[in-house]
Amino acid sequence: MSAEESARVPERRRSVRKDPAGLGRQLASLEVVICCGSGGVGKTTVSAALGLAIAAAEDKRVLVLTVDPARRLATALGIKGIGAEPVRIPKARLRKAGITVTGELEAAMLDMKQAWDRMIERYAPDRATARRILANPLYQRITDSFVGSHEYAAIEALYELHDAGEYDCIVVDTPPSRNALDFLEAPSRLTDYVGSRLLSLLSGGPSRFGFRAMNYAAAPFLRLADRLLGAEVLAEVSEFVKELQSLYAGIQGRARSVYRLLRSPQTGFVVVTTLEQGPFSEAEFFSAKLREFKMPLRAVVANRVLPDVFRDPGGIAAATTLVEDPKIGAWLSDEIGTRVSPDVARFVGTTFLNRSTLAGREARQLSKLSRLGDVPIVRMPLFSEEVSELEGLVRIAKAL
Repeated sequence: MSAEESARVPERRRSVRKDPAGLGRQLASLEVVICCGSGGVGKTTVSAALGLAIAAAEDKRVLVLTVDPARRLATALGIKGIGAEPVRIPKARLRKAGITVTGELEAAMLDMKQAWDRMIERYAPDRATARRILANPLYQRITDSFVGSHEYAAIEALYELHDAGEYDCIVVDTPPSRNALDFLEAPSRLTDYVGSRLLSLLSGGPSRFGFRAMNYAAAPFLRLADRLLGAEVLAEVSEFVKELQSLYAGIQGRARSVYRLLRSPQTGFVVVTTLEQGPFSEAEFFSAKLREFKMPLRAVVANRVLPDVFRDPGGIAAATTLVEDPKIGAWLSDEIGTRVSPDVARFVGTTFLNRSTLAGREARQLSKLSRLGDVPIVRMPLFSEEVSELEGLVRIAKAL
């Protein structure tokens, strides 16, 4: 479809729903807001801006839990740094940046090791078992070895913070992932991992005849492990696995509680995407999975969207003239009193038409979101500069 044709797409096909009250006010009634999407779509910035918008809309204590260690976010929030302990954003600094918050805004960064350590301490049958697991050199390898370990740490931190009840609303910036579904599947994956058949086999322990309790199918693996590692090492692994499996009941129970929270009416998912094919397809897939998991999708934020001016028929006609009419440069020179060469005129026109083609493609992508039903779609414009100061974050918060 040409740029001119894309501009003539009927408005009813190109339009997206907008909440006149603003997304921040709409989400302010929730206790948990989870921002999801593939990496590189601006989740961290949108999460922080949403927290700011909610604090501006309602007299609530809001925490933004981010996984992004980048210092630019701390700079954007007007603070020196973000750590595991929540840091309050000064209201005076926010007023100076152009926004008045009714509530309070705090920010914290996920400490993955701390989240895992607290989980071990919580689910271990006694303190001695917890100390042995935490001191075991295999412990860190275990936490890194299953898909979704970072996601589970984020969920653990979220659940703990929500359970403490110190905040009216927690906004979570989910970990960057090649598959946003990892966040939803993390609790069940950890439960499956700790209760897996292989761990059960390893926990049997070696004897001078090999492993006690092993079946015919597992025997080749266990004999090979015995030769490569030695019985002493396998005995240590066996003991560690036994202690790890003592956590199973607690982890299983927490997974059920986490899923109840994620499905709760007080929780809302916000899918953040750009309109590029890869991230957009991921967002569509994830939105469908939320429905399948019976988890509430509250909004989709389409980030870095080109302005509608690039689909304006008059602008497209003018740009086409700049490209095709060799006399336009001389005419413009007479009109504005400054010489405009034909090359400059063609460059300006070509740049506009290229943007127009891209804007038409984005409009068609946006029209696909109507499949989601009555879900608000928020278009965030493409800003000319990166958000690195609080003023830029305030501008996004106001747009939300």
